[in-house]
Amino acid sequence: MKSFLLACAAAIVLAAIGAAVLNRVQEPVQQAFATTGVRL
Repeated sequence: MKSFLLACAAAIVLAAIGAAVLNRVQEPVQQAFATTGVRL
C-alpha cells in the first residue's frame, strides 16, 4: 500500500511539473499564428 501511495504522489508531482513546463514553453495563439495571411 505504501508503494502505491508513493507512486500516486510521484505521478501528481510529475504532472504538475509537466504542466508548469508546458505553460512556459507554449506561446499564445495570437503570437503562434501571427502571419500576414491570418486574421484572428
